[in-house]
Amino acid sequence: MAAPDLMRSLRLQSRVDDPYLGAGPAARFEAESPLCPGASWSAIEAFAVTHADGRRFEEYHFVPADGRVAYLPVGIMYEPDGQGGSRATVYSDHHLVEDRGPILEPDAGLVPGQSPEDVLQPYFKALKENRLEDVLDLFEDDGYFRHSNAETFVGREGLRTDFTKMMGTAGIRVTYCRATDDGTTCALEVYMPSGRPAVAVYERGRPGRLKAVRIYM
Repeated sequence: MAAPDLMRSLRLQSRVDDPYLGAGPAARFEAESPLCPGASWSAIEAFAVTHADGRRFEEYHFVPADGRVAYLPVGIMYEPDGQGGSRATVYSDHHLVEDRGPILEPDAGLVPGQSPEDVLQPYFKALKENRLEDVLDLFEDDGYFRHSNAETFVGREGLRTDFTKMMGTAGIRVTYCRATDDGTTCALEVYMPSGRPAVAVYERGRPGRLKAVRIYM
């Protein structure tokens, strides 16, 4: 989707919630947010879409005109607004703003994954129990983890470096809020261990394996 098409889609939203401004009218997002897909970006590259349960999570690479980075990951969750329209929540690099207030409702009963055989269930269990090797075993040989600032770790040894740092001595626990899962990819809305809202995208590979994890905050 080119920048004008994306902006037209965002203008149709009854509300846009972005890291800089919080929730407000689409017109304010267009006028004031640095994440507005306008002239400051040399290209807007569509990357992936996950669509389920009436929601749609779109992933983009925003390429800055000044060339300061190769691209900025941007994710947009569209959902019904309860009044016949839709609203959007924008996620990106956690470095853009120091913090972001609560925007999600935790769901204590949510179990990510579509069945006990789904790779997501052993993945989150191994994270919580700080079992590094078991986490690594769940990725494809060329699997990768991409952080919200686009820093990416690929393959077993790259993932080992990253997860060793992230898991520390206590493992990783996130608070689940909502899953948009099309069977191949799950866009999981969560609170990170820091308390910050995020969307973690889990792309499945072969049965029992993860191809990729991508984070937007």
